[in-house]
Amino acid sequence: MTSPRREGTGSSRTRRWLKRISLTLAVLVLATGTAGYLYLRHLDHNIRHAPLRAAVALPPPPPGPTDQAGRTAMNILVIGTDSRADLGGAYGDVDNTGPGNNDVNLLLHIAPDRNSAVAVNLPRDTLVDLPECKDPKTGEDFPAAEHRPLNEALGRGGPGCVTSTVESITQLKIDHYALVDFQGVKDLTNAVGGVPVDLCTPIHDRESHLDLPAGPQLLNGDEGLAFVRTRMAVQDGSSLGRFTMQRAYLAALVRKVTGAGTLLDPTTAFPVVETATRSITVDDAIAGTTKLVGLANQLSGIKPDAVQFVQPEMHYTADDPDPALREKAAFTQPAADQLFQLIREGRPLTQAPAPTASATGSPTDSPTDSPAASGSPSATAAASAVQADDGSPSPSASASPAPTGPGGVTVRNGDDHSCVQGWTGTLDQ
Repeated sequence: MTSPRREGTGSSRTRRWLKRISLTLAVLVLATGTAGYLYLRHLDHNIRHAPLRAAVALPPPPPGPTDQAGRTAMNILVIGTDSRADLGGAYGDVDNTGPGNNDVNLLLHIAPDRNSAVAVNLPRDTLVDLPECKDPKTGEDFPAAEHRPLNEALGRGGPGCVTSTVESITQLKIDHYALVDFQGVKDLTNAVGGVPVDLCTPIHDRESHLDLPAGPQLLNGDEGLAFVRTRMAVQDGSSLGRFTMQRAYLAALVRKVTGAGTLLDPTTAFPVVETATRSITVDDAIAGTTKLVGLANQLSGIKPDAVQFVQPEMHYTADDPDPALREKAAFTQPAADQLFQLIREGRPLTQAPAPTASATGSPTDSPTDSPAASGSPSATAAASAVQADDGSPSPSASASPAPTGPGGVTVRNGDDHSCVQGWTGTLDQ
């Protein structure tokens, strides 16, 4: 693992760019009068919104515990959809122009003091129980369904059904959501001038059309989209390993957005704000430019190194009675529920790291971002290989292991600049 390199000064810089955005918006309205007001209305019109929940008979969980100041944690669900709307038939499924599937489900748990957060990845192929939902647009009812992939929730009532499903899984009350589609990922990546990542090995994926050499990269819009979509060329070729790519991309995007030169200068801030408002669907409570800026201001004290990324322990379902579900995954219990409980209670997720390799080079297993899942339908690796920090097989254990949580899952922070490991196994194709 490469040594972490810190960029900028953290929360103080983040607060400055939020203040400048707010000040710039205010000055715009005062200086240009009607034109400025109309521009703010234009930004508001960009933002699509829908109800927070869609479950018919499933109440939300209770709020979490309060701190000494009487504050509770905030939970925000980030949903990525595979809808190809507005992409002109690109990226494979030309007919997928509706809401699509919720292929990314990232739950942000923000501490009551708003100075730290945990980002929990819930893989799209996880088999879960889906609640009964009602589509707020069409009024169509979708009966409850047991043992179905998580990414079916979006098509059963929109993002509100995803919210209700994730609440039932984690027992965390969700306060807000933000949904981004393929076009949004491309546009946001381009708007910030590209997203920097570092690759340990080359990545070549025919499915996502990602072809990158090893080393530092500055991803453009198309590459950024391919980067978060790729899975066949990463780790074991499944959706579980893809979290490594998404974590690296999201952490780098946050560092880029809050870094000098992106939003400190209003001339570059407005294109980003314009793109962001066009790219997302949010819940009704934050559907407005000033509301989104207000929410961002609440989160401005969170530094990248105070954000922990984690994925619950998972296992493959190769022995599922339904042949169609034998390439899916499920939460490994009780480790997954223990992780959710720690988050609900605001307790530390990590334990002491496992020992590293000895001076003589004898390897020991180190934690993984997505633990080795038994019964993998798509990958085999050398039995003698140890696990690298990013969760993929590696010929040595020279890197120091990251802290681990329940079940041995790796917990990384948002200031981790470790390189991303590509495919090292063999696809059974």
